[in-house]
Amino acid sequence: MELHAARAYHGTPISKKLASNFIELGYGLQAEGMAAEMFFNRSFEPFYPYRLINKLWFDLFEDENDLSSRCETDWRVFDWYHSSYEHNAWFAFPGTAGFQEIRDDSTFVIEDSPSADVHISLVPDDRHGTHAMRVTNNDCGEGGLAQDGKYCFPGVKYRFTGLVKRLCGSGSLRAALYREGVTEEPVYVCNLGEAGNEYTPLCAELAVEEEGRYTFALLTPPNSVHVCDDFSLVPDDAVRGFKKSAVEEGRYLSPRVIRWPGGCFASFYDWRSGVGGNRVPSYSYFWGGYQYNDIGTDELVSYAEAVGGESMICVNMHHPLKRYFDNVPPQSQNGDPNDKTLPDASLHGRDLVQFSDLKKGAEEAAAWVEYCNGDLSTEGGRMRAANGREKPYNVKYWEMDNECHRWFRAEEYAEACVLYSKAMKAVDPTVKIGMISYCYGNEALKRMLEIAGEHIDFLADRGFEEGDLRTKLSILSDYDRTHGTAIKYCNTEWLPLNGADVRRLVPEGETRTNKCFLFSKWSYALDAASILLMWQRYGERIDFINFNNLANTHAQSAIETPKEGAFVPASGMILHRFAVTKAYRTLVLADYHPKRNDPIQVQLSEDESGENLVLNVLNRSETDGALELDLSEFCVGDGECGGVILSGSSLLSMNRLNDTQIAEHPASVTVADRRVKMTVRRLSYAEYVIPLRKAD
Repeated sequence: MELHAARAYHGTPISKKLASNFIELGYGLQAEGMAAEMFFNRSFEPFYPYRLINKLWFDLFEDENDLSSRCETDWRVFDWYHSSYEHNAWFAFPGTAGFQEIRDDSTFVIEDSPSADVHISLVPDDRHGTHAMRVTNNDCGEGGLAQDGKYCFPGVKYRFTGLVKRLCGSGSLRAALYREGVTEEPVYVCNLGEAGNEYTPLCAELAVEEEGRYTFALLTPPNSVHVCDDFSLVPDDAVRGFKKSAVEEGRYLSPRVIRWPGGCFASFYDWRSGVGGNRVPSYSYFWGGYQYNDIGTDELVSYAEAVGGESMICVNMHHPLKRYFDNVPPQSQNGDPNDKTLPDASLHGRDLVQFSDLKKGAEEAAAWVEYCNGDLSTEGGRMRAANGREKPYNVKYWEMDNECHRWFRAEEYAEACVLYSKAMKAVDPTVKIGMISYCYGNEALKRMLEIAGEHIDFLADRGFEEGDLRTKLSILSDYDRTHGTAIKYCNTEWLPLNGADVRRLVPEGETRTNKCFLFSKWSYALDAASILLMWQRYGERIDFINFNNLANTHAQSAIETPKEGAFVPASGMILHRFAVTKAYRTLVLADYHPKRNDPIQVQLSEDESGENLVLNVLNRSETDGALELDLSEFCVGDGECGGVILSGSSLLSMNRLNDTQIAEHPASVTVADRRVKMTVRRLSYAEYVIPLRKAD
């Protein structure tokens, strides 16, 4: 490949927010794996099965086109699996739980001890959630309630809290840690005292001397019955609800904007359920399973701050059809929202009348803005301060729901954006409102802009095809020019993969092409690099781009956070490189415009100082390539120029905990006679910095 660099720019400077990210609550154990909380089902609720859409996105069916085919219940068979995907059962102690399959009928409660007359059972109780755990010890010795899977480190204290009431018997309770699989002798034990006839708060600090897996046990006295609820076990090095390792890897990743709480989850989210001290778990209406609400607004904004970014909140826009449905096709959207037999509509299985009033929803969104951004003279600001944060969060970006075509017609949605924007900007005029632009078509987008354009600040798009991007930017430019606005293009949720490219992302002859197999692989990450290079060329017309997802999504993620620590998978390595790139403004390469599927792609930029050229080279193929770049229009000297290269040995290389197959290494290129001649290493992405000399 021979290219000639010109002294001309593609556009304005590159946005620094292209390597942004996305957290979706209620799906894929993302936040749960990041969270400091160590108990699974700490509120002792019946386990709700995962819904079909969750199983499909996890590629659990042997044949996703045949939903009667076998659904995998042992997630350990997948190469993306790690310990944070465990569903640890509560079990009667002494005993062990072992691995638990994830089936629709799984309870994750083992009621009877195999070696003692000790029994546990879920009982209705509204102290925290809808149920509590009854512990019956008919034995002559201690027995109780336990859970495996506590990975502990020396030098860290683990704080246990819980509510326990005594129904009969007497004697002190104890909190203990055992080596996992051992029941005879605890490695640490702490006396908790007696529980009263009403719920009694109990607490203890536990510690270990050796790193490893442990079992937590609440030990009750002989011949006693107790009821337990609202348990918690958190390490003392937690950072505002998150594991220290999740924050450290997040800082390495450096996402500039983090979108939350969804995604699809956002469409049925009540933000008030995730703030304050009296949070109770709830069913995850869209994905199934349980949403524990321990991670909410304060934690998510704080996480974004802790890793050097800011938040973008996706708002639940209420609609009458949300009462019973999570999807209503266009031909049925004029039907009676209270008619559960609407043709081809998908019932979510609940009565969510609280999400059916559009005006009430706008009021709730405005209250959320006030909670995040209001000062102490406002009700929301005082509420936030009471929850531990006096200083406003100043959340700037707010997206108007997700995949709204499920309930709203195009013009109806645009009108709702106006209603919400007016309500939210009345609270804080500085907030930026985003209208989705990906599900109604570009002709509808023009009509939507005529309705809502003067009330929004950015488009919340999807996809990554350059032709569609150009069309949308043209539509925006036309609207901005005639209306005096300056609406930005953003992409709030993107995946590099689409069906047409599956064959190009695996080695020849490879048959495993489902999305979850590919998500974790180097081929997928290299594909992401080609798309990010494209967005760079459009400068500041592109504001932020949220990769889907941040964490623990069967390695469709930028970090993974197993219990043993955390690591950066393939896509995260690429996103980090784009987050810290020295490229500031892209330059034109004469007669060259890379296409997404070109195996070798080249991009040249200036850095912010204007004192260096930045050369980015991508090779997605399994063979080395050759590049000759003519820099004769620039004043560059001869010599070695340093940089960094990311590479893997195979398209299917992937990073796991303690198995780094994709890594950064120092690299260099040689400039001679104002030319770069180099071998472009197979399966690599590189960035080189070439100093510019002052003109003579």
